[in-house]
Amino acid sequence: MTAFALPVTAVPVWAAEPGLLTPPHDGVAFAVETGCLYYLREGGNLSALVAGHARQITEGGRRVEKIYGLGRVTIEAVEDGGCRIEASRGDGAILREAVVDSLAHSGIRTQTFADYTPELRGRTWSYVREDHCFRMYDRVYLMTVESSADGSHWPLRATLRRDADGVAAKRGLCAA
Repeated sequence: MTAFALPVTAVPVWAAEPGLLTPPHDGVAFAVETGCLYYLREGGNLSALVAGHARQITEGGRRVEKIYGLGRVTIEAVEDGGCRIEASRGDGAILREAVVDSLAHSGIRTQTFADYTPELRGRTWSYVREDHCFRMYDRVYLMTVESSADGSHWPLRATLRRDADGVAAKRGLCAA
């Protein structure tokens, strides 16, 4: 089964255009749907894709686009042609769900191939990392989702990129 993205006219997962009061999970969903997926599929200028809904800032010496809203959600292109989304506010579990739900809403089914045991502090998971693969327009992509619920790490960091090295295929995953 080949996954595909829904037409641009489909109703997005995020509730409204990003603005000052946009909750973190909506900012993440916007960044996935409007930023990363389009950028991975079409290339081009990531800043232009989120223009009008973000402003450019410098963070840790890197130029990133900050999506308007309460979550301090940033999006940036990474060297390997991929895209990274980070959120420094919000519940990591809800933000992780926003990433996965955004892909599903776009008609993309992910396969988890590495799910690392969460680090625990008391009864709260402090950090978890998952590696997924997915197909979009007959290409295989990888997604690493890192999330935290207790503030010891970023609530969310998701990196999406093309599987140029065949990591998923070597495991027999995400095949056509």
